[in-house]
Amino acid sequence: MKYYENYVEFNLSTDKSCRTIFDGDLDVDNIIGAMRLFNPGTDIVAGRTLIFLDEIQEYPRAKEALKSFTIDGRYDVISSGSMLGVDLPRNRGDEEYPNAEQGAEPMEPTGYVEYLTMYALDFEEFCWANGTSEEIIHVVRECINRRLRLEPAFLDRFKTIFRDFMLVGGMPEAVQSFVDEKDYSKVGKIQRDILESCRKDIIRYNTGADRMKTLDCFESIPAQLSESNKKYTFSRIDNGKSRNSATKYKDNLFWIEGAGYGILVRSLTEISKPLRGHEVRDQFKVYLSDTGMLMEMYGSASKQSLYSGDLSFNKGAITENVVAECIRKTGRMPRYYRKNNGPSMMDIDFVIELGNEIAAIEVKSGKNREAPSISKVGRFFNVDRRIMLEESNIYVSEDGIEHYPLFAAGFIGEMESKDPACPEFRSRTLGHPLRRGMRDRATVHRTCVPIQPRQKADRDNSSDRFATVPAHTMESWGLGPLFRFRFQCERLYRTKATIATARITMMAMTT
Repeated sequence: MKYYENYVEFNLSTDKSCRTIFDGDLDVDNIIGAMRLFNPGTDIVAGRTLIFLDEIQEYPRAKEALKSFTIDGRYDVISSGSMLGVDLPRNRGDEEYPNAEQGAEPMEPTGYVEYLTMYALDFEEFCWANGTSEEIIHVVRECINRRLRLEPAFLDRFKTIFRDFMLVGGMPEAVQSFVDEKDYSKVGKIQRDILESCRKDIIRYNTGADRMKTLDCFESIPAQLSESNKKYTFSRIDNGKSRNSATKYKDNLFWIEGAGYGILVRSLTEISKPLRGHEVRDQFKVYLSDTGMLMEMYGSASKQSLYSGDLSFNKGAITENVVAECIRKTGRMPRYYRKNNGPSMMDIDFVIELGNEIAAIEVKSGKNREAPSISKVGRFFNVDRRIMLEESNIYVSEDGIEHYPLFAAGFIGEMESKDPACPEFRSRTLGHPLRRGMRDRATVHRTCVPIQPRQKADRDNSSDRFATVPAHTMESWGLGPLFRFRFQCERLYRTKATIATARITMMAMTT
């Protein structure tokens, strides 16, 4: 483990003057000299100072400089950007977004950076925030993995936490407010502010007519999910006024996906391996990346229904959205299958890959437990697992369908078949803090940016270069009890890098 003595941050969005650091020769010594000029109080020492470049998409020359740092190898650099997944305008010619470059287009540092996608808090982290211990979470994970019934106390406790997760979402400031005060109205105010910052970013990072078209796509998502057929239909955006609605809005919707606001779940022509090979790229359902934001867009009546235990309102839009969110935060790509006629007519909410197995998932939000699609999907396709997420305990029915409570979506990785004799399985079930997914990759904090933990270090035989800043150092910097959150922030709660896009893309140096 490596302890950094110093930390220096350059925000290329809020502090435009620091962009001049990268205007000259991109030699590392020249860049470091300029950084010292802008931070006279910080001693930037090779191997002992962590350099953090925030909102790097604002100045492509800074992104190009990452290649020089990688080749040089003396300094540890990590950068972030809230809009790295979209193409940004370069020549708007105004002061709001002066991103045009003089001369040749800056080069992408292809092969010299590692891209890591970061999300808002997942359900397990939300449980941590609300005081649920690792030991209790471990019991739930074990029951899900081994398909064992949960005790009523565990079931009721996690149902309540999952309800709050749907109401609050995973945005750090909203979670922190809820943990501190348990006041849903204050959480709603924060969510409205975040949504407003999303809308402002759509305006800022689009040009001309694309501004309103992208906004229209974004604002239509809640209504589209409230339809019985949740397939995203472009003609619903303008009420069929345009004959070529798909052509008109398609690129704007893809922008929303790239910015991290939405999750596109694409249709399948058939359910078989590989799933990607059977995707229909222009047919999809669109979910919001944060269910708490969706709840705020639906309004108070929907929140009251959810709090009262009615999950079937808006035709189950919320339950489907939170399941899509949970699946995506594990790094898996959800898809769906729908056929409207014939003996094989069925509607499978989600199809995912669980290890080497194909799993068909149906989400039940109401009291009706009939599930004809999930019951017969195995007769038409080679599906390894059939899973129902509903208001029930854990059990396997006589026809082989696996039943789990809705909150099990937050532990979807535990449904993957594992060999209990495997050492990796034993270490995971013993409560290893770096269990899976993106938590094995990186954590972000305003004054603490731990770089990739053990796995990367072991693979590169350079454990001194990829490690986290120790907990006692983080505490000395003012972190509260939620220091394990990958998006635990103070001042940065309101920056696009952490909350406005529901995800952040990290670029860790590959040295």
